[in-house]
Amino acid sequence: MPRTTIKDIARECGVSLSTVSLVLNNNPRISEETRAKVLGVVEKHGYQPNINARGLASRSSKTLSVVVPHLNHVFADIYFGEIVSGIYDRATEQNYKVILDVANAKFVESQEYLNLLKSKRVDGMLFIASSINDTYLKAFESHPFAFLLVNHYFPNSALNFIAVDYRASAFQAADHLTTLGHHHIGIIAGTNTHTGIEFRQSFIERCQSRGLKESNLPWIDGGRDWSQENGFEAARQLLTKNKNLTAIMAGNDRMAIGAMRYVVKQGLRVPQDISIMGVDDIPEAAFITPGLTTIRHDLYQLGALACDRMLALFREQITKCRELLAVKLVERESTGPVRPASKSG
Repeated sequence: MPRTTIKDIARECGVSLSTVSLVLNNNPRISEETRAKVLGVVEKHGYQPNINARGLASRSSKTLSVVVPHLNHVFADIYFGEIVSGIYDRATEQNYKVILDVANAKFVESQEYLNLLKSKRVDGMLFIASSINDTYLKAFESHPFAFLLVNHYFPNSALNFIAVDYRASAFQAADHLTTLGHHHIGIIAGTNTHTGIEFRQSFIERCQSRGLKESNLPWIDGGRDWSQENGFEAARQLLTKNKNLTAIMAGNDRMAIGAMRYVVKQGLRVPQDISIMGVDDIPEAAFITPGLTTIRHDLYQLGALACDRMLALFREQITKCRELLAVKLVERESTGPVRPASKSG
């Protein structure tokens, strides 16, 4: 079957070639009625514009797609809010607009993630914190579109990504807690992202290299949403099954805050009885009592840099992006030395 051309689209719509080009480039001069008609025919035929064609009015739609996972109250989540804010502010500086989508079942089943780019409605797509189950995104390995994973990656994949360094985060956290004398550390870790899995494995690896036994490093799945509620329940399970724990390491600050709430409700003191540590350094971490020791991930800066790299990919200034950002230990009051009476073999 011959490949559909822009002439075929124009003929079926009863419009000129220039009109089709203007629609594909998201030009505001085109009426919504005409735009809808052309895009309908484009979708019907699965038409993919030739991005090198010189007949198009412009290669740029001046719009970026930002996609977030389908999670409960995702837009109320400070983690996603910080990253999206960084992307939006940097995009605005470059005179770009941002459209925001949730990767729900309809978005995935309709392949909207590809259609947005095929129709040139957007110049590129930034997908924030995908999960290990989002393997459909590997379709971008065989397409020429500008696509960037933000704070996630797929092992052994050619997909471009930018993320904070979770291995370095785990090493710094393990060094901090073991230096304080903790030899029995419970771990609350996400298992639905490769970054979460890497953090848990690297934390255990580092603790073992510092003399801890793996049997003294029990871990609990932090759940799909990595929420305070998940942290509360995970802390309950950890402390019910492991009475000798002196510290809890959570894969993010929200789970750490939930764990702290459970510990306090049991009449235990933080850090005198149990030290608690998180990851991300969200604003709330500095204002709870006691202040949360954490590994700082500059999520706003991550978003801004992700936007920079996306535009560089679209403009063909770079062809690959495999970037890890530095992290930093932030010591507050939620961690402390193990009391002599708390130490066990």
